[in-house]
Amino acid sequence: MEFVFEILGELFFEGLTEVIQNKKISKFIRYPLLVLVSLFYVAIIGLLVMVGYKLFKSSELVGGIAIVFCVLLLLILFVAFLIKLWKS
Repeated sequence: MEFVFEILGELFFEGLTEVIQNKKISKFIRYPLLVLVSLFYVAIIGLLVMVGYKLFKSSELVGGIAIVFCVLLLLILFVAFLIKLWKS
């Protein structure tokens, strides 16, 4: 069941990315979709920051460092995603 949700989510976000990059579609559709996708990724990153903070606070140092590493990686990928969308 998890696999089905993963495939559906991937198709959904890939489709949104293609719509955002397509210059033939109106800006009034593309820009709100870009904001929607960006807010989704920012929410995931924010959730991971909160989990990392809770782990550091509860003296789970290794888990906190792993979460912070994941957050930094996600931030780098998010910025690369935005740059890719901006240039296309």
